[in-house]
Amino acid sequence: MWFGNTERVQAAVAVKNQLPEEVTDVDTAYAVYLIQNGMHKNFMQVAGNILYNEKYSDGSKIVLNKTEYYKDKIAGWQQWYVIYNKTEDGKKYYYIRNVFSGKLLKAPDNGTQLQQYFKSDSLADEELWQIKRVGATGKFYIINKKTNLALSSSDASADNIPVVLKTIKNNENQLWSFMPQSAVTYRDDEVVKFFNRNNKALGSVAFDEGMSIPLSYGANKGKVLWVTQDAWDGESLQLNNKFKCTDYFHYRNSVMIQPSVDDWNPNHTLNIIREGSLQHRPKQICDVMPHSEFAWPSAGVEIRNHVYLQCGEGDGLIFKRQSLYDLTESEGHLWKVKRTVPEGLKNDSLINYAAGMVKQNDGYVYVFGTMGKDFGYKLNVYVARFPVGKPQLWTFWNGSSWTSTPVPEDSARVAAGLGTASIAYVHHKYVMITMDQGFNCEEERNIYAAVSDSPTGPFGARKKVYSICEYMYGSYARYYTVAVHPEFDNGHNELLVTYCLNFSGCGVKDCKDGYLDPYFYRVKGIRIPYSQIGL
Repeated sequence: MWFGNTERVQAAVAVKNQLPEEVTDVDTAYAVYLIQNGMHKNFMQVAGNILYNEKYSDGSKIVLNKTEYYKDKIAGWQQWYVIYNKTEDGKKYYYIRNVFSGKLLKAPDNGTQLQQYFKSDSLADEELWQIKRVGATGKFYIINKKTNLALSSSDASADNIPVVLKTIKNNENQLWSFMPQSAVTYRDDEVVKFFNRNNKALGSVAFDEGMSIPLSYGANKGKVLWVTQDAWDGESLQLNNKFKCTDYFHYRNSVMIQPSVDDWNPNHTLNIIREGSLQHRPKQICDVMPHSEFAWPSAGVEIRNHVYLQCGEGDGLIFKRQSLYDLTESEGHLWKVKRTVPEGLKNDSLINYAAGMVKQNDGYVYVFGTMGKDFGYKLNVYVARFPVGKPQLWTFWNGSSWTSTPVPEDSARVAAGLGTASIAYVHHKYVMITMDQGFNCEEERNIYAAVSDSPTGPFGARKKVYSICEYMYGSYARYYTVAVHPEFDNGHNELLVTYCLNFSGCGVKDCKDGYLDPYFYRVKGIRIPYSQIGL
């Protein structure tokens, strides 16, 4: 049965009765909970209409509601990570972070109703909470560090009851139960905010793709390259941080350099540039070749002071050929760029080796490629390799041995994926992240993980790890280009994965009130617990 958007959400959000046991103590460094009010027995959640992405917004209000399910799981907007921050004057303080939005519980600026907000050093005390056990009740006060006021439910009795701050009075509406949940994939708001590049001077400010390449050579040690495909330049940003509907992207690809894996300030990450561009675009790193319309780079690897970057080339949306770009590093932003085509790739227009590059200790770089099947709903994953010292000497796995030419057959595949896929080496395993086809606005909009001990497979069964909840003005937003980023280790055994929106939705116009909102053409980040993947 097909549901319209409103009916679809109503069908997906169902009230269920089975709940986990509450805990009698909250003394954790990092864990997930439902937080239940003692008076109303409802659960704390982020308010807002998901059809308009309101639950992702800074300033969204916090309310109480019955248990809600989305895509057959407890809704992320009702789940909270409790994260220890520090002890001060004998009191432990925690961040309380929403799973769905990745934002923190924050004391309000005005009025009394709580809200969510991005993590901010300037708002530290407003975002820190003491969780204080109340005698032997098994319940807790949640007290804001700055105001010393306690979380309370308002006197309302309907759904969407506001959560407010009040002086501690030992009332039942100030008592809270914590019900533990399994570790769960959450939206990484710091990463999402990193790609909200609203500065005219930043070069690439809205784009798709989002592969990353960690650097370790010389002055660039510890830095990270971010690879984009079609990109808008900051010069097109209007005063409202949007684009005019008549604007178009400025270059078919670009590469940015991030100062470190811990520096998520977008103003510190700038484009690298080149000389000798065929299109006279210094920020466009890969040339659009004669008789082609696009040059879309993806996977790459650093070998000494060179970065080797795969680039798919073609017309419209049709992949026709690929190249391997050789980027020579410099201490600044001007890098030397050379286009090459390894012998084994010269006649291959079926397998696009854009899904990942892994440099291993056996002296080889393993390169993963995909070939679409079933009108883009499925794909085969293949692997090639080249010696670390000979990046032009590619060989290709045929299902049993390495050969000099690609073998685009089922017998040679190392894994079966869905709409798009990305492969990386994580915690001594090869991890494939793949997701449902995202262009035709199907009901299945999930991200999956599969693991292998070997680059040639086999990969285990896919496991669903996340459901994409992105809408464009009330309709499903299109999404694609999943990417895995194992270099961004946050210390919690979680894998950073990104995907992109496509500046379009099904049955809805991208232009609204004369503007294009770059939110719909920017990278989104999530963190998948290793335990969900089987690492």
